[in-house]
Amino acid sequence: MQTNDIDIELRYLLCKYGKEQIYVLTDENTKNHCLPLLLNSIQIDDKHIMVLPSGEEHKNLQTTCLIWDFLQTGGATRKSLLVCLGGGVITDMGGFAASTFKRGINYVNIPTTLLSAVDAATGGKTGIDYNGLKNQIGLFSMPVKTIIYTPFFQTLPHEQFLSGWAEMLKHALIASPLELINILAFNLDEIDYSRLAELVNRSNTIKEYIVEQDPEEKGLRKTLNFGHTIGHALEEYSLYKPDKQPMLHGYAVMYGMVAELYISVEKLGFPQKTLTDITHLMIENYGKPICSCKDYDKLIELMRHDKKNTSADCISFTLLKNVGNARIDQIVKEQEIKEALDFLFNL
Repeated sequence: MQTNDIDIELRYLLCKYGKEQIYVLTDENTKNHCLPLLLNSIQIDDKHIMVLPSGEEHKNLQTTCLIWDFLQTGGATRKSLLVCLGGGVITDMGGFAASTFKRGINYVNIPTTLLSAVDAATGGKTGIDYNGLKNQIGLFSMPVKTIIYTPFFQTLPHEQFLSGWAEMLKHALIASPLELINILAFNLDEIDYSRLAELVNRSNTIKEYIVEQDPEEKGLRKTLNFGHTIGHALEEYSLYKPDKQPMLHGYAVMYGMVAELYISVEKLGFPQKTLTDITHLMIENYGKPICSCKDYDKLIELMRHDKKNTSADCISFTLLKNVGNARIDQIVKEQEIKEALDFLFNL
């Protein structure tokens, strides 16, 4: 839920817990920008606050073990609450650690990035990366509450803002032409945070509706994976390739959406004009991804490990026949993927 007064919201939520039952997980960036505001609302001992290094590279089993150690040595019980204050790494990994500690303790998400607010912190997906692949270990576990406080987003660098906005664009593309019009009308150069709060609410309404219909991703929820088959491969490749700068998740999803819209045009007759419009938007705001055909085999290998696949021989996509008309479980051949990568990298 969104709130204009995080202090009141937190006090109402946390009054059910004694201060000795509350634990806070955050990272270095959020500690400086957002944690002080949280501590105005809750008085807890420093030993109940854990600050992790920032970055996707820390979203792993080793760090999760440190969170379990933090909870165990701090005396957490099954009646304790873990407050996950941060971006997607914190909410994904914190939710996973809480949901497995003592077979599950309650947790609340307070996303501090736009990306986390419209993606990782909502929907109940928790997890960690494993062997260089995103979110390979995890489970579905809903937080007690997700509290969205949009003033946090004013502390974000512009590229982090764009990373979250890409997920909002994805929600609009799978929802309806009207949602897409509303998103595309937003001025990315002069951000109106009041208008942004309205769009974040709409974006989360779309996701929440889908999650309510299909909480464990048996069917409809797979539509939320649009852009992510190629996007996750690009993100993973950049994260673990020494000569590449790690790619922000939203940037990878933006590039993935353009490539997957190309496949949608070729296979399902998606409107070429909409692909052209989204491509121009990508170039103007996100730039062009840099890869070559030498990278294709590795990227396709990463796609074969995507969680949506039901067979090692098939790569499954969510594609669009039109805006608001998603088709799940679309099997795409390797040559078709390479043609889409050619389109993306040669813009």
